[in-house]
Amino acid sequence: MPQKGFTAIVNKLHIHAMRNTSTMEVQARQSEAQFFDVYRREPSGSMTFLDRKFSFDSALDYCLAPTLH
Repeated sequence: MPQKGFTAIVNKLHIHAMRNTSTMEVQARQSEAQFFDVYRREPSGSMTFLDRKFSFDSALDYCLAPTLH
């Protein structure tokens, strides 16, 4: 059964909680996450990978940085 993971949406950026298994990277709950991938949703609906952060706070700061100026 596929597992749903934690995703936070900040403006048009999406933060996905991720973890490693023995064979692949999978979505995780926030408390189980080993890292957080940041994606941008394009007008076409596709997602573009932007960055990988190792804490939720740093991923959130990355997403908020353009709006703080």
